[in-house]
Amino acid sequence: MSVRTGACIEVRVCAVPVQPVLDLVRRDPNLIVHVLHQLLGWELEQPTRGLLGDAADTQLRARGREWSADLAIELRRLDGTSTWLALVAPAARDDDERALLWPCYAALLGVRRGGPAGLLAIVPAADDLEWARQTTSCGFGALTFTPVAVTLAQVYALRDQLAAARR
Repeated sequence: MSVRTGACIEVRVCAVPVQPVLDLVRRDPNLIVHVLHQLLGWELEQPTRGLLGDAADTQLRARGREWSADLAIELRRLDGTSTWLALVAPAARDDDERALLWPCYAALLGVRRGGPAGLLAIVPAADDLEWARQTTSCGFGALTFTPVAVTLAQVYALRDQLAAARR
């Protein structure tokens, strides 16, 4: 298992724009429930709705810059309890500095919204998955964080599959 330590391994510019997928999720945040269940195999405890949250709940200031996840998604269950996901769509693999903050996004979201939280990365291509799923060391000892990740193509294919099933 590789561990992200802050050193930038390679610079790779995204050939596929990420903004359209963020717009897609803004229009239909419930798509993330399907991503978790159908693409990542998560068994959600009960029927769950995806709702758009406030990405400002992930915001922090570090190294003289403001940082935040691209989106925040609430996974609300029928009983009213929620789990939260910070969602990021890195445009390039040289985004290692930002990726080191991913554990912070999830932690801040959980603290500020009062529930468990994680992070989902939507990456440009399959060869970016390993980079996005790297375990980040959060300090000394065994404190680590591992995000979940899917590709843009997987999200678009799932969207098309769901649309076809609705017809």
